[in-house]
Amino acid sequence: MTRSEVSLAHSEGVAIVTLEAPERRNLLSAEMVQALSDTFDRLEEDPTARCAVLTGAGSAFCAGADLSTLEDAAHGRFEPVRKVYEGFLRVLRSPLPTIAAVNGPAVGAGFNLALACDVRLAAESALFDTRFARLHLHPGGGHTWLLAQAVGRQQATLACLFGQVWKAEEARERGLVAEVHPDGRVLDAAVELGRNLSAYDSAFVRRLTATIRQSAVTAEHETAFAMETEAQHWSTQQPDFLAGVREMRAAINRRRSEGPRPQ
Repeated sequence: MTRSEVSLAHSEGVAIVTLEAPERRNLLSAEMVQALSDTFDRLEEDPTARCAVLTGAGSAFCAGADLSTLEDAAHGRFEPVRKVYEGFLRVLRSPLPTIAAVNGPAVGAGFNLALACDVRLAAESALFDTRFARLHLHPGGGHTWLLAQAVGRQQATLACLFGQVWKAEEARERGLVAEVHPDGRVLDAAVELGRNLSAYDSAFVRRLTATIRQSAVTAEHETAFAMETEAQHWSTQQPDFLAGVREMRAAINRRRSEGPRPQ
């Protein structure tokens, strides 16, 4: 039986997507890119899925593209490189909120894969290395834009041009990752975070995710205001909204009936 390049598991509304090629440090082969795309196609059709957690099997998150793919580009065959792009672009385009559980090195296109996610959690052994300049290769796939969006232009310059490599805690200090967890715990932490969305309707989760993403790249407050107001109006027409208001009112009334707490 042929091994799947990507596995999919579910845990209370959280889809766990794992790159399954530890022997090659989860390099993005054409087969893995296709499997990743197919996996996201399936989970996005699942109405019970609230978010996706992306991680790697073994000691690496993703070591990027195979060097042979890059060598092909030097001989005029650039299309395989574009196909590697599709691995992280498929994650970036997902309407589901995505959490990267970065369990080890994220290098080159693997760094892009982490950047494609909405939230990044890192294990203590995680490492973030753009590596493009060391190969005398210009970054690709929108790497400079994604990284500058995440950490600002100055830090992106330090990584992309000056070759800084960040360990997990350094990445957290720069805002690249939200949290650092002990090795072996980062996936559990990501799943636990994802379960916070289990009380919400899938359409609400996707709509709010889309608004947050768009707001991050919207220059004018007026434009963001209009977009957000329209989305809020939509949410008031959903059945869960009035249920939430009633629940909040009941909680307030309970506190009032119980009186002030003793000091």
